[in-house]
Amino acid sequence: VGLLLACFPFTQFIFMPILGALSDNFGRKKLLIWTTLFAAFTFALSGIAIAAKSLSLLFFSRILSGVFSANAATAQAAIADTSSERAKGKNLSLAGIAGGLAWIVGPPLGGLLSSEDYLSWANFTTPFWFVTALFLLNYIWLAFSFEETFVKKKKQSHDWKQEIKDLFKLSKIDKMPAWLTIAFLFYLGWGFFLLFFPTLLVQRFGLNQTNIGFLSGYVSIFWLTTSIVLNRGIAEKFKPEGFILLNLPILGVLVLLLAFVPATSWWYVILPFVGITAALTWINLLAFLSNLAGKENQGKVFGIGQSLMALATFISPILSGPLAAIDEKIPLSVGGAIITFIGIFAILYYFHRHRTT
Repeated sequence: VGLLLACFPFTQFIFMPILGALSDNFGRKKLLIWTTLFAAFTFALSGIAIAAKSLSLLFFSRILSGVFSANAATAQAAIADTSSERAKGKNLSLAGIAGGLAWIVGPPLGGLLSSEDYLSWANFTTPFWFVTALFLLNYIWLAFSFEETFVKKKKQSHDWKQEIKDLFKLSKIDKMPAWLTIAFLFYLGWGFFLLFFPTLLVQRFGLNQTNIGFLSGYVSIFWLTTSIVLNRGIAEKFKPEGFILLNLPILGVLVLLLAFVPATSWWYVILPFVGITAALTWINLLAFLSNLAGKENQGKVFGIGQSLMALATFISPILSGPLAAIDEKIPLSVGGAIITFIGIFAILYYFHRHRTT
């Protein structure tokens, strides 16, 4: 099961920077159209694998799904293409809004579509047919309504070696290596929290799946609300790095607190602030990396950023599993400590660079 869950983010980790770089060469629309169409095929293949009870086909379909779902970075680059530096946080908050809605609607809808208790014709393949249909609708919209947001000024033949060199050139951009490291450690710490807080709630407080699903929806509401507030214009009034420096260490402390609170009532008090600070950090980190990269590198920087997130999602369960077996509090403690540490480091690094420049 662990390998099946890990193969999706692992292939995303590999292909996100590649697809991002390709979109800088060929444009966003072509990449989004074709990857969305093939993603629909891979989710249908997963449904077929489950119906046929073929584990090998299911592994193959999830690997392919990771490849073509790596187009999230291209979609973010398209948003950045049409945004000024000040407006990027506001416009990228649209992705946060979409993500918040998905977390609120997705888990209960998936449970509904897979349960015969609610729908007589439902089974474990039904959610995959539903997602396939959504991808096909998205493909139709992209083909007929989406306008290209990035056209390369100088047309040239495609050179794979040059694409790889261009990806490594990002490391030469001032401040980029440090902030990509900050982003990766934030994603890693968040992965420790997000993937293992259900384990803590089950083992320590005896919560069931319904209770955990409700708590997930509860925190997602505050993520969604924060994204909407950002989109209403707050993001344009402040620099992205200001949001990051303020919220990142606070988020780390809040996650640490959740590891040790004595009752679930505390979760209902603390989780809203976790959702708010996480959304503010996530969205503005994307905007800040985009600003550092420059207009010609939007696909590449979002590709690398999303790739780092996928790598963190791949690593965190591998590290957290053995730790949770020792004590259910350890994964959240480690995640909170990582986020707190990187938040303090970001503050010190930012003001050190600010003084020297």
